[in-house]
Formats: sequence, structure tokens, C-alpha cells
Amino acid sequence: MTANFLTGPVELHADVRAAFRNAPVSHRDAGFRGSLRRTRAALCRLVNAPCVALLVGSGTLANDAVAAQLTDAGHGLILVNGEFGGRLVDHARRMRLRFETEECDWGAPFDWHRLARRVMQVRPAWIWAVLAETSTGVLNPLDELHALAARAGADLCVDAISAIGLIEVDLRGVRFATAVSGKGLAAFPGLAAVFHDGRLSTSAHIPRYLDLAYHEAMDGVPFTHSSNLLAALERSLAVTDWKSKYAFVADESRRLRAALRAVGLPPLAEEPHAAPGIVTLEIPASKRASDVAAELERRHVLVAHQSGYLQVRNWLQVCLMGQVDADELRGLPATMANIVHAVPQSGRAGALPPRPSTDTRDCARS
Repeated sequence: MTANFLTGPVELHADVRAAFRNAPVSHRDAGFRGSLRRTRAALCRLVNAPCVALLVGSGTLANDAVAAQLTDAGHGLILVNGEFGGRLVDHARRMRLRFETEECDWGAPFDWHRLARRVMQVRPAWIWAVLAETSTGVLNPLDELHALAARAGADLCVDAISAIGLIEVDLRGVRFATAVSGKGLAAFPGLAAVFHDGRLSTSAHIPRYLDLAYHEAMDGVPFTHSSNLLAALERSLAVTDWKSKYAFVADESRRLRAALRAVGLPPLAEEPHAAPGIVTLEIPASKRASDVAAELERRHVLVAHQSGYLQVRNWLQVCLMGQVDADELRGLPATMANIVHAVPQSGRAGALPPRPSTDTRDCARS
């Protein structure tokens, strides 16, 4: 059996797999609509949100839908300390939003005192940030983001794609938040969730599929949907003991980070700022991260390494998104250390990918 420590697709509960294998039904069928209502209600209960739209697509689609909602929302501020904060900037630019950015080095926490001063200068109408930065394993605390938005009188929007399902997330007071079925919610990839507080733009300029107001007007089913993906997500929400999962992920993540430090593989995120469930490692320059990952795969262990932002930095990631074998996880640090610290084999040497330049500043703004 292969141990899955990927960011996705994740290891699934047997009941979730079984639910997906049911025969597909029409999105106009009464049974489908009942399943959708139950699933939306369960998602809202999980994160204390008043409303959620479920779209067929990825987290990129979910964040595009948020950007579309912000087109008439005034001037904003986007916080960036990793790949996915940078992608929020790209969403905003493509939707031609008016905004400024506050940026920190990848892996660094934000200076919240500095940010408090910045928002008083910018006075943004909205703030958009990543809650758990998937690329680095840094957690940007929701309490700090709430306080920042309150100071500015701004609407708070969060990419919670790598947070929801891994940590307890309370979306009360958040205008928009995004999640996906295929990460911490431990179902098949393919459904994008956009949580919202009910305040939706009805602009005719919003692309049709991104029009959340239209989704709500059509009781959540304006277009073709997937009964199989929905059934799997509904089952995962039902079979998972969420409090137990949050505790497991938090405890095992702490153990994993400590064990990796002990064998000379310190995680990128410093302990006070580490997000549960995501551990990013910078592999020493003497080894290719892809070679380490390939050797782990030969030993039936999957870790994340193929994303471009990981490859260019020679990083690996160990993630606890879905069903996790604790015994395999606890043996992983020693296994990784043996591979990383082994004498390179002849014929395996070669130039590593170029490293991105490192900004020595704590934070930057634009």
C-alpha cells in the first residue's frame, strides 16, 4: 500500500470512494437537489458560514469567482507571503480590480503591526489573503486578519483552500472564503466552494459561470453539475469526525516538524507560524528534490514535489490532507534523512534547478 502525503489528490475513506461509484443522476433530479442542500448545509455548519456556492472546478475557479465579486467593491489590499498569495494578485489583475499589495518573503510571517499602519494609510475597502499558504506551510492567523480588516473597516476575503478540513475555521464576519473538495475536506477533486455572507454583486459584467448571485437565484444549480463528486463530498462530511481530525493533524504535524528538525531537515515555516497539515522542506543543494521524491515513491511513499514553484526552489512537501497512516508518517523523517544524507550515486549528479533570488527584507509593498 502506498502512503499518500500529497497536497492532492488525497487518500480517501472507503465510504467516500463507494459514494462516488454510484450511477450518475441529473442535476435537475430531486435527489440531486436534496443532496446539494444537505451538503451546502453541512459545509456551512463546519465553518460557521451563512452561505456557500458549490461550483464544478478547482480552487482557481473559486478564487476567480471571488475576484469577480470584487469588481465593484472599491480599492483593495492583497497580502502575499507565498505562491498562492501571489496568485490572488494574478486573479485581481485579470479581473482588473483596483488594489495594492503588501508582500513578505516566502516562508516569513507578516508583521502585523506594520500591516496595521499600512491599512490606515491605504484604507482598503477589502482585504484578501491566504489563510494557510500551501507553498510554504505558513499559517496567516484568521484572528489577525479579522483585526486588520476591522481596523480598516474593510471586508475580509480569504483563500482557505488548504485550511478548511485541516484546522478549525470560523468564517463568521468573513465576506468571501474559498475551499475545494479534494484537500482537507478529503473527497475527490473537482468541486470548488465559495463561502459568502449573502452580499453578492449582480453586475451584468460578471462572467456567467462566476455569477454567484445567479447560482443563489437558481438554488445553487444553474448549470450541469456532478452527482458523483457531490455524493463523495457529502459522504466525507458525514463520516469524518472533524474535531478528532483537527486534533490528529495538529498533533502529528508538530511531531513531524520536530522529528524532521532532529534529523537535519528543518521545515521552512518556523514553529510559531507553521500551518497544521503542510510541511515544506528545502532539500540541500547536494540533492535534487525530485530524486528524493522518486526514491520515496519506490518505497511506496508519495510526497509533493512536481509543482513549478517547488521544483525551482528544490523543495518537497509532506501534507496530511486526507486519510493518513500514522505509522508510515512517523517513520518518514528517518527514511527521508537516509535518502537525503546518503552519498550521491554515480551518474546521478547534475546541475540543480536555478534558485529564485531571495529578498533580504522582511516585507515589501507595492
